[in-house]
Amino acid sequence: PYPGGGGAVAAPGAGAPADQHHQQAQAARAYDEMCVAVASYGGGAGDTFGGGGGGGGGKPAAAATVPPELRLTNFQQPGAVLMVYGLDPLRTNADKLFNLMCLYGNVARIKFLKSKEGTAMVQMGDSVAVERCVQNLNNVSVGLTGAIPATYKPSGDAAAEQFRQQAEMTEHKLQLAFSKQPYLSEVTNPYPLPDKSPSYKLYVTNKNNRFLNPAMASKNRIQPPSKILHFFNTPPHVTEAELIQVFKDYDVIAPKAVKLFPMKSERSSSGLLEFENTMEAVAAVMACNHAAIESPGTKFPFIMKLCFSSSRSMTIRNGDNSIDSSVASGGTLTSGLATAPDAKHDD
Repeated sequence: PYPGGGGAVAAPGAGAPADQHHQQAQAARAYDEMCVAVASYGGGAGDTFGGGGGGGGGKPAAAATVPPELRLTNFQQPGAVLMVYGLDPLRTNADKLFNLMCLYGNVARIKFLKSKEGTAMVQMGDSVAVERCVQNLNNVSVGLTGAIPATYKPSGDAAAEQFRQQAEMTEHKLQLAFSKQPYLSEVTNPYPLPDKSPSYKLYVTNKNNRFLNPAMASKNRIQPPSKILHFFNTPPHVTEAELIQVFKDYDVIAPKAVKLFPMKSERSSSGLLEFENTMEAVAAVMACNHAAIESPGTKFPFIMKLCFSSSRSMTIRNGDNSIDSSVASGGTLTSGLATAPDAKHDD
């Protein structure tokens, strides 16, 4: 059992009223569909989901095929839960963790543990996603993912001293491990995190999951964290200054260079962002992935999507933020070699 975080695994719906049974059944069906869509969705080649890695350096992500005997309807995908240690307890919340984990697989549930600060449990869509997360995120350092919530006030001298020490930390190293729990049980009354957001959230039906079917999954490029980010699904005429302002608005370090790719259509824009180091880039993904960007003449904002790029440099000349000519043509630099834009990243 994990005090305050939901703990012992209980049979879903045990002793619940009829309406709760109905809600659980609906959620179970949604999760089941998310996990087994790969076995039934044909997926057209024309799907324009763009979850790439900024260049052709990674392998296409395969959507895991789930056999009929594993199509469980009560959130029990074997081996799909992982532990995440070393999170910033003052600034991290469920959405920020989702923004990072969703690059490696579907996210179903996230639960922070009250008994162990800076620790969360994440239920992914399948064991393959868990393996991707552990392989790519274990021992990764994260910078500051925002400002300390102004409303958070520690109680007691010991808590105040701990708060002071945590507030001075500018780097946190993530530690990921497989969990023994088969799934995360529902938490009906989650405790509030420092920013007042709930310590438990369900992401089964979240449209920002990027592996919902084979067509979507195949357009992702699995990349380890790097200082270069690929961005897409931004307004068609967004400027470098507007992109930089997004990160400032979220109180994270802004990129030192921005490269907008030539537009292939008037629907949206994409490009590359370079940060000083990987630590800052990871923090930017956690804080600003899925940030809403308003655009004149549109009813709804664009939801900016970020992922790590296979590019390893964007050469800056004379400090004027001009991008090396090999990238300016719309290509990216992969291990020092210029490559053409990856068609997988069309939006």
